[in-house]
Amino acid sequence: MRAALFGFGLERLGLWAARRPALALALLALITALAIAGLPRLGFNSDIREVFRSSGESSAILDRATQAFGASEHDLFVVIEGEDLFTPERLTAMRDFALDLRLIEGVAGAVSMFSARTAPASDGSTSDIFPLSITADRDMAALRAEAASNPLIRGKLLSDDGKLALVLVTLDETATGLTDTRRVIAEIAETAQSALAPAGLSQSVTGFPAIRSTIVGILTSDQLVFKAAAFSLSILLSGLYFLSFRYLLLAVVPSAIAATWLLGAMGWAGEEITVVTNVVPSLVMVITFSNAVHLLLAIRRERIAGSTASGALEEAIRAIGPATVMTALTTAVALSSLIIVGRPSITSFGLTAAFGAVIGCLIALSLIPALAHFLLGEPDVKKETARAEAGLSGLIQKVSDRIARLVLARPRAIAAAGMAILAVCGTLYFLNKPQFRYGTNLPQETEVAQAAGRIDSELAGSSVIQLLIELPDAAELVPEETLPIVADAHAVMASEPLIREVWSLDSVARWYRGNGRTNADLLKEMQNPDASLFSRLVNRDKNLALVTGYLPDLEAATLIAIEARLQPKLDGLREKYPNARFDMTGIALHSAHAATDMIHLLSRSLLVAIALIIVLIGLSLRSILYGALTILPNLLPIAVAGAYLYLSGQQLQFTSIIIFTISFGIAVDSTIHVLNHYRASRSGFPDWQDAVAATVRTMGPALILATLALMAGGVTMLSPLPMAQLYGKLIVQVLAAALVGDILFLPALIAAMERWRKARA
Repeated sequence: MRAALFGFGLERLGLWAARRPALALALLALITALAIAGLPRLGFNSDIREVFRSSGESSAILDRATQAFGASEHDLFVVIEGEDLFTPERLTAMRDFALDLRLIEGVAGAVSMFSARTAPASDGSTSDIFPLSITADRDMAALRAEAASNPLIRGKLLSDDGKLALVLVTLDETATGLTDTRRVIAEIAETAQSALAPAGLSQSVTGFPAIRSTIVGILTSDQLVFKAAAFSLSILLSGLYFLSFRYLLLAVVPSAIAATWLLGAMGWAGEEITVVTNVVPSLVMVITFSNAVHLLLAIRRERIAGSTASGALEEAIRAIGPATVMTALTTAVALSSLIIVGRPSITSFGLTAAFGAVIGCLIALSLIPALAHFLLGEPDVKKETARAEAGLSGLIQKVSDRIARLVLARPRAIAAAGMAILAVCGTLYFLNKPQFRYGTNLPQETEVAQAAGRIDSELAGSSVIQLLIELPDAAELVPEETLPIVADAHAVMASEPLIREVWSLDSVARWYRGNGRTNADLLKEMQNPDASLFSRLVNRDKNLALVTGYLPDLEAATLIAIEARLQPKLDGLREKYPNARFDMTGIALHSAHAATDMIHLLSRSLLVAIALIIVLIGLSLRSILYGALTILPNLLPIAVAGAYLYLSGQQLQFTSIIIFTISFGIAVDSTIHVLNHYRASRSGFPDWQDAVAATVRTMGPALILATLALMAGGVTMLSPLPMAQLYGKLIVQVLAAALVGDILFLPALIAAMERWRKARA
């Protein structure tokens, strides 16, 4: 049977491999060796913020604030907890611990409540809040009250109940690599064991370096575990289905080689595995397995039908090859549509996955015919027929036969049910709203997430929203007019109820005034080059000031609402100080805007992909009507998954839209194979009923087996990474819905269309 689709002649690659198997295998081995050589170059990037980076103004403002006041990406937060921290023994242990941290190689500094000093006296002298020797006769209640009133400590380094303290550890620029970060974290734990544990205190570490270390470890593990799981499931399914070790090799070897090619190419290209691209290798493996299944079942059908070994290979390639090319093209188009989003991380994901789909096509068309030439030999019709009717193969064939009878018996009812399900689920899909919370990207059971949660519950919060102020130009080092500008900006931030604590130059100024000092004293102190207290408050070299609001990890919509409430007040400041500039920023706010924008852009890219692919299928089959038939089976998986998101309260996340794009591309693959077989077999049967039945009976086993293999991607729901978990849950749902759409609803639509045509005639 010849294909009804146009494969642009690329299926000839399979014919060439079947006729020149030794040369084809030699070339494939050479490319595989080159890919393996690229694997050591492959790196991992765990920075979640890279997902949201863009060339827009928001990223530019965030970068400007980071350059002027330092980046939190080098800060570790050490959380210390105990029943009562204010005892002589525990205060001494914590101070010794904070001092010992500074001695760790790679630590640039450590800030704790023991770093706080009293306001300068009239002669400019200051003293430590905590005395050098803390004895039992010290008034602990008074000491705690004095510490709690210090602007450096309040809400940021000590909890209200005195049971939790925070030490801010800044890594040296030379110690920000993954190996050094892990070493520093390990030494912090060792130091805590010797200094804190004897006093009954516990410690945990969070912050971007710790988060990065944790996520890279998970990514590395996931790559091994999930590829092994997907590969193992492919082996199991192939063994149970084909009942032949030779067919087993032909089914699973291409998947392993496809993943190797992709990862090797990424290594040579300098690409990194990220929290987004983590799922791509497993995705490519199951796509390749799907291609292999369709081709192998076609080969087996030809061998059972009496073809010679070489004849079976060539006939199978002519029948399935064009559809394989077309599925790769449509999947690549769907994934490449992610370029529309305009985010480098998403663009990289889309292009990498699209490249992987092309790799899967090329390997299926070249490796399977070449390898089959040497493995299968001349067919034993009796033996191959027996295997096809036994075990999992026979069971799946019986299921396909029953579905074929059901489709022919009630095509209109099935088609109507499909459209009703699409309408209901589609309605629920559109009720979803964009949702993003930065902390949900972290594995919640890990130390870094739990420590961040403790900071949220006991301190001002683990998240910040910042107001970057560009001050008016002035000749003086610290102009007098700086203070009222910052004070007014501080008041604006403090007016927001969800912001628990505000830290700015005004915080220090009010503290000075409360201790009998004046603004002149403050300005004089700021000119002191050793006054490190002001390093994250003002930057006179860049003429900037920073007001920081502390708050817990909040949903994107809440952060955007906070900004919206503050903007009218900031407009008032802009009118009052026309020579100053006020910009809201911070990684949390930037991520909130970026995630919301990405969800809208991803939805738009998905619509573009759907339209392009439907048109592409219609043109390939030279029928607008056939293109229209693909709408229901291919939108159904997206609608079902969207309904699940709404009913489960998870709403639309940028991860889910990416998954919808992937799933649509995969679902279209099955649709193409069904339409290709039906159009090709239509002329071989006296009526359309036989053609529909033959299509379901022939393509059903391949679709069911391939779907089961593709569901191997669902193993990522076992990952600690929330994004990978969501991918696993959704991929299983959309693939199941796609299978129902292609094996049940699409044939029913074809049957309904043929009945309508016959009635018109």
